[in-house]
Amino acid sequence: MKALIYDKNQGPWKETQGLWMVDKPKPELGEGDNDQVIIKMKYAGFCGSDRGIWSRSSFGELILSTLEKENKDERVVGHELLGEIVEMGSNVTSKYDVRVGDIVSAESHITCGTCYQCQRGDKHVCADDVIIGIAQDGCFAEYAKLPASILWKTDIEKIDPRIAAMQEPFGNAVHATTQVDMKDKTVAVFGCGAIGSMSIIIAKGMGAKKIIGIDVNEDNLKLAKEIGADEVINIGTETRLIASVPDKVKKPWESNEVVVQKIRELTDGVGVDVVLEMAGFNSSVNNAIQSVRRGGHVVLFGLKSGDFVIENFELMIRNGVHLHSVIGRQVWDTWEMTKKLLEDNSNGIQDKLKKYVLKNF
Repeated sequence: MKALIYDKNQGPWKETQGLWMVDKPKPELGEGDNDQVIIKMKYAGFCGSDRGIWSRSSFGELILSTLEKENKDERVVGHELLGEIVEMGSNVTSKYDVRVGDIVSAESHITCGTCYQCQRGDKHVCADDVIIGIAQDGCFAEYAKLPASILWKTDIEKIDPRIAAMQEPFGNAVHATTQVDMKDKTVAVFGCGAIGSMSIIIAKGMGAKKIIGIDVNEDNLKLAKEIGADEVINIGTETRLIASVPDKVKKPWESNEVVVQKIRELTDGVGVDVVLEMAGFNSSVNNAIQSVRRGGHVVLFGLKSGDFVIENFELMIRNGVHLHSVIGRQVWDTWEMTKKLLEDNSNGIQDKLKKYVLKNF
């Protein structure tokens, strides 16, 4: 079968780039694979994580350490998928609600089921999870072997197969936007890339009163307007305006007072009820905290490594700002909500994903 892989034999991690299309043997069920299935791929999505692997900016240590543990040289990449079950291990029928011929997507994190978090229903923060396409072979291949425990049956009569392959990343946006009831809320979205755009669509579908999209990319802002943002702000333009002021030296972690002021002007001086921080930059986190109203909510989804500086920490506490850190999807609550949102034709979410997100990302 054809597969798209990282191959450590091509050179040291930091000295190579890209992925390699190769012929590999089709995976087989062997001894001890009683809970495993073979999936024939229909669609797969290329995630930001995959871009990080392509450019060697992310997951190098994890990929290399797991390859060494498995005594392998190649990792099949990819974790966003839609496929058909073609083979099953002997225990699958009795333990899981799937059959040969079922169309399935998959949760990308294989959880241990035994750690403190898993035992208390917080599988999305499992202490010993394994990410498919990173710590074990993934879905950028004609076939993949996966545990039945992570499969999610999907009705492609109700969800377009191309959208169904996006349920995993769409679930990230669902998890972020469902931290707070969006109905009648004012919402600012910092970072209007793929997940930020999905979040705008979801927030609008859930009844947000006003949505403000903030980004440095004019194309992203144009898209944000088309999919539901009521106002957009180009933070790159405002940063250049500040830089033009004599004696104004900004530190890289500082908030952008012009952008914060614009958001407050758009909310009658109050600030937004909810901020979705999807970019991950230190300055963006401070923009989020400075832009939210007293007692408001900041949802932190954007991710960057290293230490961050929080501006005016005391004021954040005195203003009673609620911070929510979001990772992945709650298993399986987020998937249930994702299914509900995508199968409901009245909210327009699936139509917007097909018309805009598939086209632009």
